[in-house]
Amino acid sequence: MSAENLETVRRAHEALSAGEIEALVALCDPGFRLDMSDRVFNPAAYDGHEGIRAFYREVMDVWESFTWEVTEVEEHDGVIVALLRSTGKARGSGLEIDRRSAMVWRVDKGRAMSLTFYRDPAQALAAALEQG
Repeated sequence: MSAENLETVRRAHEALSAGEIEALVALCDPGFRLDMSDRVFNPAAYDGHEGIRAFYREVMDVWESFTWEVTEVEEHDGVIVALLRSTGKARGSGLEIDRRSAMVWRVDKGRAMSLTFYRDPAQALAAALEQG
C-alpha cells in the first residue's frame, strides 16, 4: 500500500466529516471526478473543485449533520476502497440514518483523482478489483 495515498484518503475523509471543504479541495486534483450516481436520492456526478463544493452544499441543504467515518481501508493495485459508516440527521424531519457504504478512490502521488460512491460495500470491492 502506498502510505502517501492512504494518508490522502484518511485526510480527505477527516476534512469531509469536519465540513472543512477547502481542506478536502486542496487534496484533490483540479480534474477530480466525484461520482455519486449510486445514491438513492439525487444521484449525480460532480467535476472539479467547484463540483466538490456543490456536492457538499447539497448535502448540507438536506442534512443538519452528516459524517463519513472510515471503518476499514483496502488497496487493490492502486485503487483504494474506504468502507464507511455514515450517520446523519435530516433537517426539518429529524430523520436519522446509520448505514454502511463504501467509496472507491483513485489517488496518484498523494493527489485524489476521483471518488466513486457505492451503497453496497461488496460492489465497491468488486469494482476496485476490476479497476486495479
